[in-house]
Amino acid sequence: MKNDFDEFRLKEVFNCLCNGDPYKHQLIAAEKILEGKSVVIRAPCGSGKTEACFIPFLLADKRSFPSRLVYSLPTRALVEDITERLREKIGKLGTFLSVSCQHGANPEDPFFNGDVIVATIDQTIGAYCCTPLSLPAYLGNIPAGAVATAFLCFDEVHTYDYLLGLQSMLALIEQGHEKLGLPFVVMSATLPDSFIKWFESKDDVEIVEGKDEYVPYRKNRRVRVHWVPKILNEEDVLNVVSDDIRAMVVCNTVFKAQEIYRKISNKLCEKGIPVFILHSRFLPEDRSNIEMDMKGVFRSRKCGCLVTTQVCEVGLDVSCDVMLTEVAPPDSLVQRIGRCARKGGDGQVYIYDVEFSAPYKEEMLEKTKQSITEHLDGKIFGWEEELEFVNTLLDDKFRKIMDDKKRRLAILKNLGDAAFRGDKQQIEQNIRQILNANVTIHGNPERLTVNEILRMPWISVNVNVLKSQLSKLNAKYWRIKFFDDEKGDFVFEAEQNGIVWPHECYVVSPDFIAYSHNVGLIFGEKGKSLKPHLRMDKCKVKERGYSKESWLEHAEKCLTKFEELVNREKNAFALFTHILPFSSSKTAQGLIALCVALHDLGKLNEEWQRTIGATDIPLAHAPMLHGRFLPPHATISGYALLDLLIELTQSKRLGCSMALAIAHHHHTRAIDVIKYRLRCIDYVKVVLKRLEEKYEISIGLNEIKEINESKTQLPTRMIGIEKTKSYTIYTIVSRFIRLSDRMSVEENS
Repeated sequence: MKNDFDEFRLKEVFNCLCNGDPYKHQLIAAEKILEGKSVVIRAPCGSGKTEACFIPFLLADKRSFPSRLVYSLPTRALVEDITERLREKIGKLGTFLSVSCQHGANPEDPFFNGDVIVATIDQTIGAYCCTPLSLPAYLGNIPAGAVATAFLCFDEVHTYDYLLGLQSMLALIEQGHEKLGLPFVVMSATLPDSFIKWFESKDDVEIVEGKDEYVPYRKNRRVRVHWVPKILNEEDVLNVVSDDIRAMVVCNTVFKAQEIYRKISNKLCEKGIPVFILHSRFLPEDRSNIEMDMKGVFRSRKCGCLVTTQVCEVGLDVSCDVMLTEVAPPDSLVQRIGRCARKGGDGQVYIYDVEFSAPYKEEMLEKTKQSITEHLDGKIFGWEEELEFVNTLLDDKFRKIMDDKKRRLAILKNLGDAAFRGDKQQIEQNIRQILNANVTIHGNPERLTVNEILRMPWISVNVNVLKSQLSKLNAKYWRIKFFDDEKGDFVFEAEQNGIVWPHECYVVSPDFIAYSHNVGLIFGEKGKSLKPHLRMDKCKVKERGYSKESWLEHAEKCLTKFEELVNREKNAFALFTHILPFSSSKTAQGLIALCVALHDLGKLNEEWQRTIGATDIPLAHAPMLHGRFLPPHATISGYALLDLLIELTQSKRLGCSMALAIAHHHHTRAIDVIKYRLRCIDYVKVVLKRLEEKYEISIGLNEIKEINESKTQLPTRMIGIEKTKSYTIYTIVSRFIRLSDRMSVEENS
């Protein structure tokens, strides 16, 4: 995958997008990526790691480099921030590339169609496992082929759950890089040496280390750390904040942040000092507005106060003069401290004790406090000190994690089980221990329509916090259960005061919970019902309408759309060709074209044609009368072509993968095959002739299983993700079939 690159052009693009020459570590990382290497970047906060990954992707030759970047992050807010940042940079270049945002509250691109998809890590893992968190289960295999063939970037990886999300990321890297040669980038400021050394042993992986001297503004940065052996309160904040200080107050819980903010806001505002609060329980639009206003104040004025939580640790590009923070694990503290004197100069950080360790483990906090008091109290805290701090407390822990191949295999198995069943909860449970649920406020959700409930403003809340508060308040609430199927029907049911589960949607009565645009979600106060968003484009459930279309017309349209897709999905096609046991790209393209063209072969079943009302010519689509249900056809298509595909691929596994992709073009994981008899088989000859002329694939009708006298099943319900090549073939072919089909149907609707 080596790319020729022009160093002058590389520097030119950095200058255009970053208003200056690249830092040394940025240039090294970009050059290694363009050479086809995978890269691990460890560099100080605010040193341009995002650009070190993104810019070489822009410049890479997409004939030999993945044509899609999937950029994974730990939080929704950071996804929004990086999405806008990359869109702005692409706009500067005038490049025609799309950047999409993908997370639970803003699923702009659930099929992963964009050139750059910025997503939360759970969205990336779920998509790879054919269990996307923002799509119904039956559509699960559409985004999988995008992730399986992409250039994967994992940013802020220190925030991933060490035993789950981090291991899931490593399992995905091992699947794509070690077995298929796909490039990746891993980035963080606060990972210990043992993490870095694990990657050093991998082929074609380069380690790029940043330093303070590489980044001009960090050369004169002097931040001094102080230990304060007491509990942080509002008086501590009021004593520090003045009309010539920009202060940040970092709390470990939302409740503590809200408490301090409410006690100081009026007093500081009376002095003309702006005060803001930022945490995870805001609606996206409010959080965005607060962050924009806060940044404007902090960048243009000499005074201001921000009260915040862990959300400041990733992606918050703001600088303070003084920071008051509750004690936290070393990697979290390094990220928090990175917001003090971020652009250089002097800064002071005061670290306070806590009454309760939650949400962190008490043992780690005790070790952190000891290290601060013995080695850091009163001292300057630079990049070398940051690394030593993290290594002292986390190096041994990470060494055990990185060497725990058994755990990684167990997680891969768990992800495989989730993929086999389409279990979204199991995907989440293998990414993080702290699980969330979605919450909104309304007094009578049963009166809402399905589109209204989908357009309600939802806020992500830790499921244990939600359980505790609902129980403590004896609150009235509803669990919203959604139902959908391949016919397009979509409904919901409101179950009152049931068990509180992770990942589910809950509506809480405004008698027990309130929402403030300035403070966020507040438990234990009476509020008002929230209203559905007015925008319909991303949320509205669309019913697919069909015009009359013959079977042959649909097959030919799908082939046309497939040929368009090949140009957009060059690297997916190249990877498909690489995996096959023969090297002809024309034959490889012909194999996928065969699957696309004949994915609806099962519609030629006599019963299917009779039910849809076909007379003289076989139909693929027609306006359906109410109450008329068509028999399943997709699994018939896969079953009828199974033996042929095994012969063409010279592999039972690969042939089965392609047959399953055909069988799953309406419902991922379908397995049952009804008895059938294909009619009008001569129409298939026309398609086969076109395939032979264009792709030199010669297939006789006798190689297609035209009749099945009794019910049966496909060989398996799903390809195991541990069978990397077979699974990748399945995801690529599934994506080509389903996108070609959808594009054709949309044109015909």
